[in-house]
Amino acid sequence: MRTAALAAALVAAAFLPGHPLGIGVLLVAMLVAASIWLDGRLGRSALLYGPPALALASMAAVRDAGWVVGIDLAAAWALATIAVARPSFAALAGPLLRLRDAVALAPPLPRRAPAALRGALLGGLLVVPFGALFWSADAAFAESARSLPLPGIASLPGRALAFALVLAAALGLVLARRRPLSMPAIDVPRPLGVLEWALPLAFLNALFAAFVAVQFAVLFGGHDHVLETAGLTYAEYARQGFWQLLACAALTAAVVAATAALAQTASRRDVLLQRALLGLLCLLTLVVLASALRRLELYEDAFGLTRLRLGAEAIALWLGGFFVLLLAAGVVRSVRCRLGPATVLASALGLLAFTLASPDGLIAKRNVERWRGSGKLDVAYLQTLSADAAPAITTLPPALAQAALTRLRTRLASDTWSSVNLSRWRARGLLGD
Repeated sequence: MRTAALAAALVAAAFLPGHPLGIGVLLVAMLVAASIWLDGRLGRSALLYGPPALALASMAAVRDAGWVVGIDLAAAWALATIAVARPSFAALAGPLLRLRDAVALAPPLPRRAPAALRGALLGGLLVVPFGALFWSADAAFAESARSLPLPGIASLPGRALAFALVLAAALGLVLARRRPLSMPAIDVPRPLGVLEWALPLAFLNALFAAFVAVQFAVLFGGHDHVLETAGLTYAEYARQGFWQLLACAALTAAVVAATAALAQTASRRDVLLQRALLGLLCLLTLVVLASALRRLELYEDAFGLTRLRLGAEAIALWLGGFFVLLLAAGVVRSVRCRLGPATVLASALGLLAFTLASPDGLIAKRNVERWRGSGKLDVAYLQTLSADAAPAITTLPPALAQAALTRLRTRLASDTWSSVNLSRWRARGLLGD
């Protein structure tokens, strides 16, 4: 176990700093996983959440967009912390808090270790002056020494940081697996009686229903109503309110959670009433999210797709999936009992699908399609995209493609074996590099 953790840290220090992320990240993740596997029998959580964590870490070898890979690696770490312990918010802090026990993992020093350390230090002091003399005395020896793959002094801080972080991550996960961190059970009082939670939910449903009715008349009904009543262009109307609607959906999730935690349900009738009101609220929220997505789609038609807008789409779709799970939990008991794990796994699979869909490639593709229809193209924005966008950009006329790929060509240096990446490899093939 200690050997695998040390190997992961050494590989990270040797091959990750100073190079684009690639297959080396997956190798480090697999060595960290091996350190956990060698420590003992894997539990159910490890088997459930471990594979998605490794799959997300492997995206560093598939996609070139740093913003996407960064989100994937953060999610992979969160899944790994949940995998080594029981699923809970406390598990996320477990590896960090358990590092104070890392001394227990250190192997006992051999009896001759101090003498060996002194001998190595003296040997190093002897080698330095003789090596310098040989270097200056013979050009062939100096050239051979220059060809050795030794790290430069400037890269040492980054390598030391990579070594420390990966070693701490591996040992922290092992220690969190041995002693999972759990939150103490708290008996939360339920102060809200039936009228105190049923009436607010009924009022909220009425407000949502009124808003949904307007949305069907406006966004799903056509341009004329907007132009006549709001005095705005369709694009201006679509731009308004997207983030507010997204915030409404997020607050609705908080309302559902608070109702489940604080509302008293003394009888089966109360339970059925609560599920009916919350179910209706979730259904109406899905329509609100559909309205938000429709607004964003119309705005993208007018001004093009960007990373921020695509990310907003993804968040809205994730919220929609979450409310579908809430609806299923209200009907199916097995889903209700496993809502937490189901949400985590569905989120991980959704993020994996989002990454495999190639966000930067999708942005470039939609903007190219918009150019074909309207003749409008933001070349400067296309220049900021990663190698994932190259397949779509190369479908443009040569002059436009050349302009949009100017910056990408300078970034497509040959990868080392540890930074091999599918998107960059494909882009080099398309650009003839």
